Amino acid sequence: MDLPFARLRVIIQARRSRLPPRTPSSKNVTPFRDSLDDLDKDAVKIATTCLLDGIDDRLHRNSVEQLTRNLRKDVHVDSHNYYQLGYYYHYGIGPVQKDEQKAMENYRLAIEDHHPGAYYQLAQLVSDRYQNDQGIDIDQLTLIEGIGEQVKMLTKSAAEGRYTKSYRKLKDSYADSQEWRKAIDDYYQSLQRSVRSTHDTKQLSQIYNELGILDIITAECNHEDAKSELFLQRGYDHFQKSKLLGKPAASYNLAVHKFAKLPSTNITPTTLDNRNTYYYNIAADQGHCLAQFELAIRYQTEKPITNRDYSEAVKLLLKSARYGYADILYHVGLSYLNGLGVAQDLNLAKDYFEWAIAATNLFDNLHKGRQYFQLGYIYHRGLGQSNDIKQAAHFYASGILIASCVQCYLFLAKLIEKNKLENLDISSAIKLYMKALESDDNSCNGYAHYRLGKIYSNDRYCNYYDTQLSKIHFESAIDKFKFKRMERIDEDSDDYYHLGKMYLHGLGTRKDVDTAVVNFQKAIGTADITNSMYDKHYAQKALKQRNLIQQ
Repeated sequence: MDLPFARLRVIIQARRSRLPPRTPSSKNVTPFRDSLDDLDKDAVKIATTCLLDGIDDRLHRNSVEQLTRNLRKDVHVDSHNYYQLGYYYHYGIGPVQKDEQKAMENYRLAIEDHHPGAYYQLAQLVSDRYQNDQGIDIDQLTLIEGIGEQVKMLTKSAAEGRYTKSYRKLKDSYADSQEWRKAIDDYYQSLQRSVRSTHDTKQLSQIYNELGILDIITAECNHEDAKSELFLQRGYDHFQKSKLLGKPAASYNLAVHKFAKLPSTNITPTTLDNRNTYYYNIAADQGHCLAQFELAIRYQTEKPITNRDYSEAVKLLLKSARYGYADILYHVGLSYLNGLGVAQDLNLAKDYFEWAIAATNLFDNLHKGRQYFQLGYIYHRGLGQSNDIKQAAHFYASGILIASCVQCYLFLAKLIEKNKLENLDISSAIKLYMKALESDDNSCNGYAHYRLGKIYSNDRYCNYYDTQLSKIHFESAIDKFKFKRMERIDEDSDDYYHLGKMYLHGLGTRKDVDTAVVNFQKAIGTADITNSMYDKHYAQKALKQRNLIQQ
């Protein structure tokens, strides 16, 4: 029974309003009434109560100190150090006071090495200047100059790859604004003039690459098929010329735009077309960080799972980490946490997750704040250290507030449900589980249904005890777990474990011990393949259940 979330909420509210108060059956019963009218605000309030003072400031202070030490060394400093420090000054993060002048200085040092994030943030500074001066009479010429300056910076950023929102900003502005369309066309013409007057190979490769990205944007905004195809081909030709002159980003752009045909909202390569892979490898070999990162993710997510090359993935991840974006640092941390392609090192994994929290995200933020979840899980389970429930709750709560991480909703709710946190009762856990049901992740969605089924079937919570609601949630959990397997999405030990528990006890389905054992065995086998710490935890639980049954 896979009910839509909105329909499920109506059913729960209707049943809660009809049920009379029950007499507590023991001193440990927690009586209460719930409301699901404003889950967003309630989730924020619940998470906020779990935050600890000083932790985030410590992480950002450590990051700033490390960046400053790097910049003081008498060796070549990567442009990302300047970019990240500029970002801290730009937005006044952690211990750094907002200072747009210092932000601009650091961004300009970063763009000497064509850092895409620095180009984008310089365009943001220009944009902010005009937005903040809305009360001042800005003449049309000045406004046009401001747009022109943004176009230049955004084009340079977009041409380096989809690190930022530059590509989308240019595309949307070209489609929606006549002033922006003219500014983009003017910049394109200036680049064409530069081709004729430039003899430096490196500069020429940069110009051809920028011309290519503007051709692709123009093609995507043109509704006439013949003209669109003409612009596309011209863009590919410009990328090819740039590639031949040694520009790594040009090979990346050929892979993404010509041979992968990816939509602009998804930067992860999804096709293993030989030409696509060929150009990705060229870009990665030449040091293009985003190509290295995306190839690493490809190696880590290859289907079937037995074909994955974690050793090659971690090599590429470590290379791409010179651009210390949060997404990249998170995946390096995950490799150390699970020992995938590298010796397991729980302390180093923790360091990478902390660095990821203090870093900026890539455009699409592929990991969706999961560095908060992983840090919370490390403290929760005591991986490589003593467990610390309060710190675990802090990071789960931060993941909710900063990134709406669905895993953080689930695990903070679990801590509350198990009475691990003071001043929060079972109603808070229910609200967080209900928030998790809004996710389209079938595994997380299924687990939220499973936990809600457990709560509604527990007569300890006398005002919530409702066998019909419990049945609805258990049935929905089974549907979600099974749907994930039908879609051939990655298998997880926890899904099999919880299916095993439901079959073992007849929760939302008929009682079937044999099917329970099959699922427990699959939970054990999946952990052997994935080597995930998370899967290993549930594999141990599954092994215990299987052994109890077979005694």
